[in-house]
Amino acid sequence: MNTIILDAAMGTRLLELGHTLEAPFWSAAVLDDDPEAVAAVHCENIEAGAHVLTTNTFRTTPYVFHEAGFNGVEAHNRARALTLLAIRLAWKCIKESGQELRIAGSIAPLADCYKPEDYPGNIIARPWHDAQLDNLDHQATDILLLETMNSAREARLLVELALRREKEIWVSFVLNEEAQIFNGDDLISTAIDLERLGIDAIGVNCSSPDLSLKALGKLREAVDLPLVVYPNLGKSSRTDGELKTSLTPKQFVEWTETATQAGAQIIGACCGSNHTHIEALAAAIPEPEEVDS
Repeated sequence: MNTIILDAAMGTRLLELGHTLEAPFWSAAVLDDDPEAVAAVHCENIEAGAHVLTTNTFRTTPYVFHEAGFNGVEAHNRARALTLLAIRLAWKCIKESGQELRIAGSIAPLADCYKPEDYPGNIIARPWHDAQLDNLDHQATDILLLETMNSAREARLLVELALRREKEIWVSFVLNEEAQIFNGDDLISTAIDLERLGIDAIGVNCSSPDLSLKALGKLREAVDLPLVVYPNLGKSSRTDGELKTSLTPKQFVEWTETATQAGAQIIGACCGSNHTHIEALAAAIPEPEEVDS
């Protein structure tokens, strides 16, 4: 399998471009305020050499709008409108580029990624997640990307719901300091369980490069699925409104060489990254060899 290159962080780049990102919507707010900025970030990643664009839908969910004070109908309508806009922006950039890229529809944990204790439970989460998966189940999307998952329970629920759609399913977890799932659940037993359910790829994201490598090694020994990794390249704290990048593009490429040796086949970069990291990665990966017919 040739290396598949994901895109870089949407939120980090929007911050660099001067946008203010605040809870609970974060980068999703820019879909309302300046959708062309979102499109510009997608186009930068295409030009950099990404093979997959991730929709800016991390926080366009009905649940987020509901928690922000919108009533049920309004929450669902706003979520669907912004989710479809995010998909269209990615699709438009790909069409204008003339290249063949795939679109991954991003869906995150229902509550804050770093507060798994705020998860309301499967009974409450099921209809909210199902509604957002319906929004992402668009003809333009190729992959349902269940990312920054912070518990086995919620990840399994999302996989069960996603399997009802005819899309590839990629699952990516955020890690704790022991390279387990953030809430303490066992990464390997969860990965084995999800592989049996029928997902298409598994991995880790928004975790440090070192923790990501540790997790990749364990995953490669446990499952036969393609492994996904897109580490957090930013420091954990914000200073003066800026997210400091911990790895330069050159250092990132050096890290990806180790990640590839550890089994990663789908590689990108999360918070703290931008299109220059993807450009460096694309330049370092050999073009697939053509097979004579």
